[in-house]
Amino acid sequence: MSLPLKAEENIQAENKKLTRQEIKIFSLSAIGGSLEFYDFVVYIYFASIMSNLFFQTNSPVTGLILSYSVFASGYFARLLGGIVFSHFGDKKGRKNSFALTVFLMALPTFIIGCLPTYSQIGIFAPILLVLCRFIQGLAIGGEIPCSLTFIYEHAQKSNRGLSCGALFCGVTFGTFLGSFVGFILTKFMHEESLNSWGWRIPFLIGGVLGLIAVYLRGFLNETPVFKKMKNEVVKIPLKEVFQSHKLTIIQTTTGLWVVAVAVSLFLLYLPNYLKTYYFFQSEDILRINSIAVLLYSILTLCFGIVCDKIGPKKVLNFSCILFILFSYPVFLNFSQNNFLSIYLCYLLASIATSAATASSMYLLIQSFPAKIRYSGASFSYNLAFAIFGGLTPLIVTSLIEKTGSTISPAYFIIFVSIIALLFSLFKPYKQYD
Repeated sequence: MSLPLKAEENIQAENKKLTRQEIKIFSLSAIGGSLEFYDFVVYIYFASIMSNLFFQTNSPVTGLILSYSVFASGYFARLLGGIVFSHFGDKKGRKNSFALTVFLMALPTFIIGCLPTYSQIGIFAPILLVLCRFIQGLAIGGEIPCSLTFIYEHAQKSNRGLSCGALFCGVTFGTFLGSFVGFILTKFMHEESLNSWGWRIPFLIGGVLGLIAVYLRGFLNETPVFKKMKNEVVKIPLKEVFQSHKLTIIQTTTGLWVVAVAVSLFLLYLPNYLKTYYFFQSEDILRINSIAVLLYSILTLCFGIVCDKIGPKKVLNFSCILFILFSYPVFLNFSQNNFLSIYLCYLLASIATSAATASSMYLLIQSFPAKIRYSGASFSYNLAFAIFGGLTPLIVTSLIEKTGSTISPAYFIIFVSIIALLFSLFKPYKQYD
């Protein structure tokens, strides 16, 4: 039965302590998500190098745009992957998708680490790179919504915010690993060695980590919710999503837009932005970025707990307001070339992004009934990330090129935040067990 969240009152039952089973499931899901997401995002931290090695262009900005286009291809594949994996996840079980998505992530990651460059095989180099990113996108499109569904359905009602926060604490820690590996390689390798062969190391590591994630998933059991609803399985889950939950798709997607743009802009795109337009050293920026991503990971867990206390809608509204207020000053501050101001900017971005992440994921997964939960959550999540997450680096780089203003990215995140805030304020979210 669906209940609108009026003023977010009484959204949780009495508080119950975490059970040993919950701790095991939360931990293994978070670790698996961390390893898989490392595989997906590590590419962006080496985008500058990849653009030089896989694309033939004399302009560094044009090379970046081409490299970000490859990044976007992985995001667009997420929508297709989400549709396929969620269909079987709603019909055959949540657990069955886990191992396959991780394997499909690990294999192309390892292959990217072995790919010959443009100078070696010409046009086939970028083609193979796009193909690998596309397969990665298929995998991640099924992984995140499945993990959300899996962990939400295992959690007690009073711990569902914590469950979402724990999962994305792990997922964002994978982003931290990517940033940290980039920092370590940049600091301890000569630039010539890094451009020649060192860039391959993080992808090869990612392939191995992916196999570890496959092993970890073997310890998880099917969700009790799916076991109970086996007789209610829908023939074509996505069809019912479109027929009965159109407004829910729109509303949940707007909240996820904020997360998609914020993560892509502040935590993935920013190192290359600061290096390209303000000429900061990669080592310095990746160090700051690594600290910010680690903080984001921890704060996501904290805001998940806050969602259990005051409700996810209030937390989402807080994050949107924060983005609207600070985004312009943040990008204006970058021109000062002051490291202290950059630390402050990253701090604000981490707080707002973590609040948006924990709350929007909670609101997403509770907004669809169990029989179509994976399909509904998957479509909304991947639609938001395919359009806004994947295109954000490309959009803001193009905006800067067209306007000549390096502050342009601020207008984009402000625009998206205003839309999400309006939908949150004027339409109640649904809640399903």
